[in-house]
Amino acid sequence: MLKDFRCGHCKRLLARMGENTELQIKCSRCGTLNHVKAVEPRVNASERDERR
Repeated sequence: MLKDFRCGHCKRLLARMGENTELQIKCSRCGTLNHVKAVEPRVNASERDERR
């Protein structure tokens, strides 16, 4: 499922994103540099099963 990523300053829609680790994007309307990082690193199913 894609999530909307909006400028933190002017709320303009900048992108629609799926899973990511890090994204930096500059708003073309107001020039604000927006930065998003994933809360957890992505883990594939075999690594997840090994951790249990």
